[in-house]
Amino acid sequence: MSGQKEVPTDPAELRADIEKTRRELGDTVEALAHKADVPARVKAKGRETAAQVGDKAAETAQQVKVKSREATAKAAETASQVGDRAAETAQQVKAKAATVTAQAVDAIPPQVRVKADEARAKASEAAAHVVDAIPPQVKAKADQAVGALPEPVAAQARKHPVATAGIIAAVLFVLWKLTRGRA
Repeated sequence: MSGQKEVPTDPAELRADIEKTRRELGDTVEALAHKADVPARVKAKGRETAAQVGDKAAETAQQVKVKSREATAKAAETASQVGDRAAETAQQVKAKAATVTAQAVDAIPPQVRVKADEARAKASEAAAHVVDAIPPQVKAKADQAVGALPEPVAAQARKHPVATAGIIAAVLFVLWKLTRGRA
């Protein structure tokens, strides 16, 4: 009897052998049923794949988050460096402008400086006379007009009232000339 096993003669051995054969047959049937149940296997594989994809997506999202933080930090650092460099360059330009201005003023011949000072004094005196000659109503309107100007311009007008008065006088003169020409 080659390939066949011997049948036990003892009833207890026979029962044990039958029980063992039933277990093996049950395991085989269960394995075959599992292999035959394709939808269940596909579903299980799909869940496994979905879990892997979810894990990979979470990992990728975390990596993107870290890279984003790194890029933001690098951009902030670069912006800070650019700002520092711009401030440094502005200081250098300011220092150079002061040097060039001082050199230009020093290069003005003394007689030209004297003439410029005389012209400035005459202009200030003439502007003061013009201011004195402006009627109070016109001065009030001029103050109103200065108050209506944007703050940086109004501040300059208040800082240099003589120049402002001169400009106002020139505008009034032009208006007077225009209205006189029509009459």
